[in-house]
Amino acid sequence: MNKKIILLTLTFITFYSYSQNDTIQGEAEYRKIYDCRYEPGNILIVQKKGKTLDYNKSWTLSKEGFVIRMEAIYDLEFADGKRFKSGVVKNITTDSITISSTMNENCAKYEGIKYEFLTYPIKDIKIAKFINDRSLGLFAKRKIEGNFDLIVKEIDKAKFCPYLLTFTKRNNEIKVCHYYLTSQGYDLLFETNGFIDYMNYLITEKP
Repeated sequence: MNKKIILLTLTFITFYSYSQNDTIQGEAEYRKIYDCRYEPGNILIVQKKGKTLDYNKSWTLSKEGFVIRMEAIYDLEFADGKRFKSGVVKNITTDSITISSTMNENCAKYEGIKYEFLTYPIKDIKIAKFINDRSLGLFAKRKIEGNFDLIVKEIDKAKFCPYLLTFTKRNNEIKVCHYYLTSQGYDLLFETNGFIDYMNYLITEKP
C-alpha cells in the first residue's frame, strides 16, 4: 500500500526495513516485533448522510466523513460513555468493532488502567474526535448518530499496518508506530516508557 507522503519529521530516526507494499520487506524480521498481515478484511466507512466518500482516496477527515481501518488509532466514544483516546482498532466485522483500551501494555501501566480489548456494536459509536491543535488541546468533534452512515466494506488489504522505526540515538531501539487520524490527516504515534508521543506523517492519497 504505497502512499504519498507530504510531511514526515524524522530528524532523529531511520527507517527499519519495512514498507507498505503488497508484501512487507524483511517480513520475517518485522513479525518478530509486530504481527500485521496484508489480507482481506473489513474497513468502516463513516459517511456523512447525503455525501459519497471514496475510501480509496480518504486519508484525512473531510466533509464527506472518514474511514476507520484496523491497526490504526482513533479517538472514539461509545454509547456507554467510554472514550478511547488512543485505542488501536483490532477488528471490524459486519456489525461490531473491537478496540484496545490504549495503545499497548506499557501505556496501560502508565495510565493506570487494564490493557484489554473491548467489542462494541458498530451502531454504538457515538462521537469521534480529531486533534486540531495539540499545543492548545483543541479537538474537532463529529457526532455520529443521525449524521453519518456506517458502512462496512471488505477490501483486499484491510489493515493499516504500523511502521517500525529505528531510533539511532536511543541505541537503535525499534518502535512500533501506529497511524492516528487527526483533523489534518494521519500522524504516527509511538510509546516510550508508557508515554505516547507523535510525529507528523500526513497522507493524502494512495495509488
